[in-house]
Amino acid sequence: MKEKLTRNIGLKILSIILAVILWLVITNVDDPITPASFTNIPVKILNADAIDAINTYDMVYEILEGATIDFTVAARRSIADNLAVTDFEVTADFAKLSDVNAVTIDIKCPRYGNDVTVTDGLYQVMKINLEELVNKNFKVTVVSKGEPAEGYFVGEKTASTIITVTGPKSKIDRIKEIVAEVNVAGVSGFFSSYEKLKALDEEGEEITSNLSFSQGYVSININVYKKKEIDIKIKTVGSPAEGYVITNVDYEPKSIEVAGDDDILKGITELVIEEDISGVKEYVPKEINLQEQLGEGLFLVGDDQMAVLNITVEKAETKEITIWPGDIEVRNMPTDMELAFVTTTPIILKVVGPADELKELNRNAIKPFIDLNDYTYGTYAVAIQIETGIYSDLTESPNVSVYLTSKGQ
Repeated sequence: MKEKLTRNIGLKILSIILAVILWLVITNVDDPITPASFTNIPVKILNADAIDAINTYDMVYEILEGATIDFTVAARRSIADNLAVTDFEVTADFAKLSDVNAVTIDIKCPRYGNDVTVTDGLYQVMKINLEELVNKNFKVTVVSKGEPAEGYFVGEKTASTIITVTGPKSKIDRIKEIVAEVNVAGVSGFFSSYEKLKALDEEGEEITSNLSFSQGYVSININVYKKKEIDIKIKTVGSPAEGYVITNVDYEPKSIEVAGDDDILKGITELVIEEDISGVKEYVPKEINLQEQLGEGLFLVGDDQMAVLNITVEKAETKEITIWPGDIEVRNMPTDMELAFVTTTPIILKVVGPADELKELNRNAIKPFIDLNDYTYGTYAVAIQIETGIYSDLTESPNVSVYLTSKGQ
C-alpha cells in the first residue's frame, strides 16, 4: 500500500500543483479581483464628547478637512458588484485626536471583512478647529421683500423677542445682524407673520454653519400705510445781522411722499420747516433730517431722509425813492366814505435790500399803498406800505395824513 502511495510521487505533487493553478486560473477568469470607487462618503464622528474632557471651557469644533472622503477598494467581482455605501463604516474617533487637532479616518467593511481591501485613500485624516463656545443676544431686524399694494408704504416692522445665538466665538463675532424676511407683496394694512431667522455678516452673506438660535422662528408685526405727496416750505425766523439781508432761499426736495394713518394724512398738506437766521452774516449750507421734522405718526417714503438747504445772506444797501400822495393806492376803504390827502408834499421812502434788487426799484415798481380797513370818519396818519422785491423792505414806514368823510358831505 505504501508503495502505491509513494509510487510516482513527483507526478502526483505536480498534478496537485497544476490542479491548484488551474483552479486559480478558472477562479480569476470567472470571478476576478475588481476595483470599486466611492466618492463624498460622510465621515461619522466617534466620541465627540472627548473634546470637553480635555478643555477647561466649553468648546465647539469645526471640520476643516475630511468631512467627506473618496476611496477605492478591491474585491472579487461577485462582491464588488454588490458593494454599497452602507456596507462601509467610515469613522473619525475624537478620543484619538492628536495635538494638532487631527485624527486618522478609519475605513471598514464589516459585511465582507478581509474580502474587501482599501487600495486608495486608506491614510486620510480629519482636521478640525477648536474654539470657545459663546452666547450673544441680538435684536431681530425685520426686512420686507416685495412691493405692497399700490399707494401703500411699509412702516413699522417689529419682532416679538430678543434672540440668543450660540456658536464658535469667531462666528459670533462675524454676525452683524439677525434678520427675518417678510413678504409684503400686495399687502395693505396691518398684518402678522411667523418667520425664520438667519445670521448675516458685514457683507450681507448668511452664516450657515455651527450656529444655534434660542428659537428658529419669531412672530413679526407689520404696519402698511397709505401714501400722500406734500410740499415742503422753508420759513425763516428772526433777522440777519444788522446791515445784512437774505437774498435767496434754495432747497431740495420741494416735495416728498409721506405715509401714515388715514386721519393723520388728512390733516397735513405741507411740511413747514422753520430755520432761524437771527444774527447771521453768512449762512453755511446744511442738511435737515426730514423724518425728524415730520414727527410721530408720519413716515418718509424713500431711502433719502435728508433735505439740503442753502440761504444766501448779503450785505444790505439802502435806496431812497421819492413818491407823491397821488402815487399811493388806497385799499379797503369803506364804500360809503370819501378820502382826501392832507399831505400834499413829496414823501421819501428808504428801502433796504440786496444791490441787484434795489437797482430795479423805482416809484412805480414799489407800488406804495395804505390800508384803511377798520377806519371810520376823521383825520388819520396812516403808515405807508410798499410791494417791494422778494428780499427788500422799508427801513421804516413813513405816514401820510388823510381825511375820511361820508360821501356827499
